[in-house]
This record gives sequence, structure tokens and C-alpha cells, in this order.
Amino acid sequence: MAKDILHELQNVYSLKSRKSKIILIIICFLTGIFSGLIVSSYTLLLNNISFFRNEYLTNLTVTKIIAGLIIFILVGIVIQFMFSKYPLIGGSGIPQVNAFLNKKIKFNWLPELFTKFFGGVLAVGAGMALGREGPSVHLGALIGSGIKKITKRTETEEKYLVTCGASAGIASTFNAPLAGVIFSLEELHKFFSPLLLICVLVASGTSNYVSRMILGPESSFQYNFMLPKHTPIYIIGIVTLVFCLIITILGRGFSYFLLLFQKKFKDIKMNKYLKISLFMIVVYLVAIFFKEITGGGHDLIEKMFSAKVGLKILFAILIMKFFYTMFCYSSGFPGGIFLPMLVIGALSGKVYGEVLNHYFEIPNEIIVHFMILGMAAYFTAVVRAPITGITLILEMTGNFSYLYMLIIVCTIVYIFTELFKMEPIYERLYLNMFEKEISQSEKEEEKIKKEKRKKKKDLKCWKIGGKTDIVKIKKIMRIKLSLY
Repeated sequence: MAKDILHELQNVYSLKSRKSKIILIIICFLTGIFSGLIVSSYTLLLNNISFFRNEYLTNLTVTKIIAGLIIFILVGIVIQFMFSKYPLIGGSGIPQVNAFLNKKIKFNWLPELFTKFFGGVLAVGAGMALGREGPSVHLGALIGSGIKKITKRTETEEKYLVTCGASAGIASTFNAPLAGVIFSLEELHKFFSPLLLICVLVASGTSNYVSRMILGPESSFQYNFMLPKHTPIYIIGIVTLVFCLIITILGRGFSYFLLLFQKKFKDIKMNKYLKISLFMIVVYLVAIFFKEITGGGHDLIEKMFSAKVGLKILFAILIMKFFYTMFCYSSGFPGGIFLPMLVIGALSGKVYGEVLNHYFEIPNEIIVHFMILGMAAYFTAVVRAPITGITLILEMTGNFSYLYMLIIVCTIVYIFTELFKMEPIYERLYLNMFEKEISQSEKEEEKIKKEKRKKKKDLKCWKIGGKTDIVKIKKIMRIKLSLY
């Protein structure tokens, strides 16, 4: 233990030299380039395979239905095989990055990078209601770890590179470099220093530049967003406060059902490949009959900005998207909840706006307004990272006129989460996923504390007449040495 602490202190001290800082910044630049290339390729491949899936399932014949069912089951079996070989590729990937930064696990970067990439493409491409953003964070972190191994840097520098890779992943997938920086500091590293900040900025900015070259420079959501002009301020204030309370309650429900579905899925005693085959049959049926709720949901948000949908249908889409996300994430397959959270927040905002418009005669401009606020507010309620939520939505919409309203809404929601004693979802997923490792670590810490207490007790036992036996031993040694 003492050797490990000394080794880490030496690594930290080595970063104080100008040469080490410059080298680290250059390596972070490389991390940004490779993260941008990998994550952009991941996003591009997902978009293409999702388009192919929708085209294939449009005009179905009996032959196509049977062939599609077989393909879906095979996809599930392949993902399950990869997941069995490398369990750390499961889920979003953000809890894994947290575990790595807390020294609970180590990355096997190359095989995990490969299986996470293709496992995520297959899972989200099959239409599961999973996001690409969590896996993008994980992919970036694995690249950071791999670059550390190749360049033979220190363990302390590896933490910087993993954080930079995670930031670069968010920057690439959302076209939001600032959100990537803030997320890595607010949710992952939870530590701030000028060196870390410049490293993360370099990696995030570089990754975003690379992704813009591959995916295009447009912001994530293309719409003419405008603050409400025809609704009195006092009405906006009242309905916003009520909306914040509703979103907080819905956010608590998200965390509760996500963990519940995970537990129930694990409790099913069945051969894992048979269980996954049955799971994929459900996924296939949803992909055929309920296309709107499949995938991450980015296209669904863009569609809802301008689409006129009946309130009952809209509410049904919200409920189905919510529970289908729970169902898909319970499998443990590579895929995140980042984007599905934004989708559920946007749908909640649209439902709320439609209710205000239909029953309280508030102008329909309020609908898109609450969709934007809903995304940031729901993210804050579930993840409890308000600064990331605010910055992310500002960059995704490309509209900074919403800055003040987003600050107000996210602050109110954050206060409500404090009052309701809500825990961040990624922290709870981290505790669930690495329960054994955390328990073992706590046992080791307790053992070290006991040893320290024992040593202190032994020192107290040595005290005789106000002087320790050590002093007496020294005197005896001096006498013996004087005899030679």
C-alpha cells in the first residue's frame, strides 16, 4: 500500500516538469484525433445500419419476415457471446469509466474496444432503445488507455488520457465540445486543475473537429428555436415551476424502473442464449410494429419539433419509449441511456405543452419551448449534472437565447432532487455493476485501518515511565558498541 502511494506521488510529481506537461498535451491531442475517428465511424455506421433496418422492414413478405427473425436472433447470440467474453463492454460504459478512474478495474483496451464498437453497432442497429453516447464515452476512454499503453506513460497520465478520451467521445457524438469538457469534469473525473482542463479542451476540440469533417458541421437539432413571445411572463413562471416538479418525479421513476428491470432480467433462470433469443424476438416485433420507439431516438425528437400528433398517441409513444428503454437496457447489451433520457424529456415536454395548449389555451409556441427545457431538466433529474445538461442542449440546438431559462429550470430541478434525496443514476449503476470490487476494496481499507490501530496499540504498550523502550534499546546499543 505504502509503495503504491509513493509510486503515485512520484508520478504526480513528474507532471510538474514543463517537458512532461508538453508531452502529455501532445498525447491528448492524439487521443482527440483517434477518438474522433473511431466515434465518428461508430455514429456513421449506426446511422447506415438503422436506415437499412427501416428499409428492410418496410415492405415485408413471409420470406423477409422469417429471414429477419433469424438475423435478429443471430445478432443477439453474437452480442451475448461477446458480452460473455468481455463483461465490461455491457451497458453504457460510463460506470466502467468511473470504475477505472476509481481504480476498481483495469481496461483490456484493444479487445474491449473492438467488441464494444461492433456490439454497440449490432445492438442499436437492431432497433433497441439504447443510445450511442455512453458507448462513445467508453470508446474514447479505451482509446486513451490504449495510447497510454503504446506510449508507455505513467498511471497518473493514464487517468488524464482516459478522461480526455471520454470527453472526446461526447464531443464527437453530439457535436458539442464544451459539453464533453464539462461532463468529463462534472461527472467523471470530479477534479479540476489547469493542466487537466487544457488537456480535456485539446482532446475534446480536436475530436469535434475530426467529427465535423466526417459527419458535417451542423448542430444536432435543426429547427428555428424561439423563446415564447405571446405568453405572459407570470404564466410562464407558474407553468415552468409545475413542469420542473413533474420532470423530477418522472426522473425518479426512470431511475427506479431502470434498476428494477435490470434486477428482474438477471433473476430469470434460463439458458443465457435461449433467454437472449426470446429477448430478440420481442425486439424484432417492436422494430416491425412500433418503429417510432426504436433506436436512440434522435430522429424522433426532430420529428416531434414540427409534427402535429394527437395527445393520446403522443402519450402512448412516451409510455412505450420509456418502458422499452428499460427493457432494452436490462439485457446488459452495449448501449447507453444518455440519448433515450433526452428523448423522454423532450416527449414529456411536448405532452405538457400540448396539455397547456389544448386545455388552458396557452399559445402553441409553448410546446417546442418545453421540449427544449424538458431535455435539459430530465437529464438533470436523472444524472444530477445540471451544468452538463445546460451546455449540452445549448450546443445541440445552436441557440444560446435559451441560456437563462435553462439555468432557471435546471436549478429548480436540482433543488427538487435534493429535497427528494435522489441519487445520480450513473453512480447507482456503478455501485450495482461493481458491488464485489467495491466490497473487496472496503475490506482491504478496513484491514489497513486495523493494522494501523494495532501498531498504535503496540507503541502505547512500549511506554514505561514516560519513556519508550525504544529509547532504552538505543542506550543499550550504545553501551554494547562502546565495549568493542
